Amino acid sequence: MSINENWFHLLHPKVIHLVTTLDSRGRINAAPFTWITPISDDPPIILMAAWYESDTFKNIEETGEFVLNVVPKELKQKILICAKKPPRGVNELEKAGLTWSKSKIVKPPRVNECIAWVECSAKEVVKKEDEYSFIVAEVKCVDVKKNCFNKNFLPKVDILLHLGGGNYSSIRV
Repeated sequence: MSINENWFHLLHPKVIHLVTTLDSRGRINAAPFTWITPISDDPPIILMAAWYESDTFKNIEETGEFVLNVVPKELKQKILICAKKPPRGVNELEKAGLTWSKSKIVKPPRVNECIAWVECSAKEVVKKEDEYSFIVAEVKCVDVKKNCFNKNFLPKVDILLHLGGGNYSSIRV
């Protein structure tokens, strides 16, 4: 059997994170990402894949920080607005009607309407032109909204999932 272009759908569903970054001038960028995975729990380290020309990747390369905002199902349409590619420096959160506030440790903001936040600091950025690049990052802070998760971090509200392509679902325990 040959590998077709959609083989990666076998690795879904994946939680959608709205990744917020700042560029070197302090301008906010927000984009949805699903290609994120933990690679160590002690210390807490994640791996994220991003297109090398994306504003998100460029901002992390410049500043070394980002926030993974965990998205509830009801934000789907606003997240799709953030997935569009406006000119560099345009605040996607503003365009989508989302609000933000100061993070606890890193400089990029957290999205208020999200239900959890994972603040990260890049340890290694691997740029691969013409393909996806990689960010290895240390988790600096994790915070969750009250009553959204149980004691084991299982969701008590619907979390938006990406099934691949233009297909979405949700999960709650």
